Amino acid sequence: MKLRDLLFITSFPLVVIGPILVGVISYQFLKESTFDKLQVVNAIHTKDFVELHIDARHDILVKNKMDGLKNYVTAYKNEVVVEAQSEDESYKGSFVIAENQGGRFFYNRGYFVGVTDLEMSSSLAGLEHDDRILELNGEKYVFSKLQFEPWKWDIYGLYPIEETSELLKEVAFAVFLVCGLILVVLFTVTSLMYRYFVIKPLSEISSFSERLSQLKLEDRLRIKSPEEFRVLSKHLDRMRMSLTENIGRIEKANEELSQFSYRTSHDLKSPLTASKKLTEFILQDIESGDLEEAKSSVTRVQSQVTKLESLVDDVLSLTKIDLIAENESEFNIKTLIDDIVDKRQIFFEEDCCTLSVVVDLADPIIRGHKIRYQQIIENLVSNGFKYKDETKQNPYVKLHIISVDERLSITVEDNGVGIPDKHHSEIYQMFKRFHPSLASGSGLGLAIVKKHVERMQGSIHFTSSQQGTTFRIDIKRK
Repeated sequence: MKLRDLLFITSFPLVVIGPILVGVISYQFLKESTFDKLQVVNAIHTKDFVELHIDARHDILVKNKMDGLKNYVTAYKNEVVVEAQSEDESYKGSFVIAENQGGRFFYNRGYFVGVTDLEMSSSLAGLEHDDRILELNGEKYVFSKLQFEPWKWDIYGLYPIEETSELLKEVAFAVFLVCGLILVVLFTVTSLMYRYFVIKPLSEISSFSERLSQLKLEDRLRIKSPEEFRVLSKHLDRMRMSLTENIGRIEKANEELSQFSYRTSHDLKSPLTASKKLTEFILQDIESGDLEEAKSSVTRVQSQVTKLESLVDDVLSLTKIDLIAENESEFNIKTLIDDIVDKRQIFFEEDCCTLSVVVDLADPIIRGHKIRYQQIIENLVSNGFKYKDETKQNPYVKLHIISVDERLSITVEDNGVGIPDKHHSEIYQMFKRFHPSLASGSGLGLAIVKKHVERMQGSIHFTSSQQGTTFRIDIKRK
């Protein structure tokens, strides 16, 4: 089931039932209000009848002092009875006079068709104090009652309820017409709101997700409301940016891999080709009896194999960087540096280059991958010795390790030949060698250092000139 169908099913009853309930309640309220107004109007008509026809005539009797003249009283009473029995165009109801002394009833018999005096008497006598409706011969009437003590009369004004039915029908029609319009407007507004705030954002999210699955990452997703969709769109857009960055890294890695494969195969092939050619020369020299030349060729083969071995070691070191899975451990960095110095001490002495080490740490115990620190320091120190400037007096390499705030700072400084300015942007590229005449190597050392630093979420910076080169590495100390 589609979302829009589900929303329609869930919202339609609310949208429809709401106005219907409002209409029913409004109708009941108007009906009750109309009934109350009808009672008020009926009471006014009844009071007017008493004041205009009964009080007025009695006042005349009092004014002319004719109370004792029975014939005048009877005459005036008869006049009132006649008026009670006549039709009134301005009043849809009718009046009933109950004479308490004689137990008689005077009313318009043409108005109350089929109603006998006995039924009239029974109905009026059966009225309770809180009754609001009088029923005669199956018809219901709103009634008002006034007493006229001088003549011992009870005057009732009766108004048929069915006279109000037409009015209520008109009112009901108007109410339900208005509710119908409200229903249409409400349903339209609700549909538009669902479409704008739910359907449209979901459609955009669906389309965006489809584009993501097809790696079409150019367009951004921006949904401002409602809040939940805005947050979702923000997360999806972050996913797009993350995918873009990862694809960029993958493309870069593929490019590096392609270059790596080409350069590795080339650099591996070169000493193999040279060794193969030298072995041919060795065979020829042996056949000709020139053992000295054969020995020389063997020495050169050994040199090529050593070069090949060094290249293979560097390649293995580079490829293992991403495969280091051992758990981090605590180790003493001073001990690590002592081991590196002891292992390379002969090489340092032969190069007539001094190495000074300063470890200024209150606590030399650090936590991390020991092999990463080892390869970083070994490569930087080795480069300092390889590219020393023999024209300078006292060539040196300085290793300085200090703690700065919560970071470990490793600085390797030398006064060697430096790196030409034009090659500064290529310094961390694989197989890049800027002084091949000074020393042999694979050109992978600084690439290895850079990768290790990145894996430890550190930073590496360098400065270089003809006076020498300085590398500084900052790693968060754990």
